[in-house]
Order: sequence, then structure tokens, then C-alpha cells
Amino acid sequence: MLPRSDDFEALVERGKQLLKKVKPLGSGEINKAEIKETAASIARDWIRYSQALRQAGVCDATKLEEYDKAMQQMLGRVSARVRASALRKDVTILVDGAVDDIIVPLIKYEGSPRQVAARQLLSAFEELSADETAYLDEAARCLTVQCHRAAVIMLWTAAIARFHAAITQKGFAAFNTAVDAAVAKKGQPFNRIKDGAKISSVAELQRSRDADLLIIGMELFGYDLQIYQELDRLLGMRNDSAHPGMAQPGVLDVQQFANKVNSYLFQIVKI
Repeated sequence: MLPRSDDFEALVERGKQLLKKVKPLGSGEINKAEIKETAASIARDWIRYSQALRQAGVCDATKLEEYDKAMQQMLGRVSARVRASALRKDVTILVDGAVDDIIVPLIKYEGSPRQVAARQLLSAFEELSADETAYLDEAARCLTVQCHRAAVIMLWTAAIARFHAAITQKGFAAFNTAVDAAVAKKGQPFNRIKDGAKISSVAELQRSRDADLLIIGMELFGYDLQIYQELDRLLGMRNDSAHPGMAQPGVLDVQQFANKVNSYLFQIVKI
């Protein structure tokens, strides 16, 4: 995801603190490892942030190249002997210009309705795994460019990632016991489950149908038929979004989908 304006303001503040340490040294050589490490950290963070800025198209690309050059130079300088005057020159470029060139445009960008909607989507979730975070970040990016169907698909992918992780954590024996319990029950939706739904490896889990996992989840995770029906409707919306048709989800649809995925799955199926 694109770093926030607060991240860049913090980066500029670190640059100002670095200047305070470097200024008294004049043109002398920097011998303190702490100063070099601080400079290297600032340069690395900038280089990482810069790629996200460039992809988002928020700032003037020519300006970004100037900052990139200065930070790359600074990172290279601190790996060897370096004079304070050279380091001061590099960091001054960031400190003096970043507010107008980077922070102000980014604040305006953050205030756009699409960005607000993306942040609201992400704020609905907490205590996520790395995989879940990656899928949700991608859903938020889809929302910012009005790819609402894609956002729904990525939200559901995050949900199934949670399902798979929780099943793996409980173990395949427990899952297969839940399959037996589901098969033994009569009527809808349990009569959709067959003995072939049993698994013994992650690969088999990955090939399992989402619809089957939702039914088995009633036995494995203890949620009731009403929660299952909500999840099944969410799966239906995911499938509609993934296939040609007249469905046209909007921003509110995506946000409601995210809130329901969080309430009916992430808050119940824990890892």
C-alpha cells in the first residue's frame, strides 16, 4: 500500500534531526557509526516509499527522480568514508523540498473519496496474517481505481486464506471428523457433502470447493446455519463478480462485503 503522509512527515523529521547532528561537524569526516546508520535508514525508507509513490502517480515524476538520486547517493556515501558536508547536501534536498513536492500532494490524494473508502475497508480488520494482509491490501488498491468486482474477489480470497489457515491449525483429522458429522446430517445444505470431501494434505485443501468448506465449517468452527447462509451469500456475490454478467457492485457494496466478511468469518474463525 501507499505510505501515508504521516510516514513522509516522520521521514522529514528524521532528516531534520540528522542535520542537527551533522551541522556542527562542518566539512569534517563523519566517524560516528550512529550518524551513518541513521542516514542509511532514512535513505532506505525513502527508496522503498518512492516506488509506491511512482506507481500511484501522486507526485511529479521528475521531482521523485531528484529525491531518488539524492537518497541513493546518501546510501552509497555512508558505506565508506564520508564528509559531513556531502551528507548534509543530500539530506537537505529531502528536508527542504519534501513538504511541497511530496507531503502536500499526498495529503490531497488521501482526501479523495476513493482513498477514504480504501482506508475504511482496511480499518474493518485486525489481527491478520501476512497472507491475509496482502490480499486485503490488494482489495483496497482495487477499490481506489474503481475495480469493484476485483475488490470483492480479493476480499473473498482473504477470507478463504483465513479458512485454510484455521483448518490447517486444527488438523486434517479434525476436519475429516467434521466431514463425517456433516455427512451424517439430513437435508440442506448438509446433503451436498460427500465422503470425498475428506483431505490429508494442504494440496487437497487447496483443491476443496469453497462451498463445501462453508458447510463443514459449521461442524468444525461451531457457527450456526444463519452464519452459514450469510457466508454462502457472500460466496454468491464473489462468484457473480468473477463471471460475466450484469452485476455491477459499487463502493458501498464492496464496503458492506468487507464488513460482513469480517463479522461472519474473521471474528468467528480464529487462528
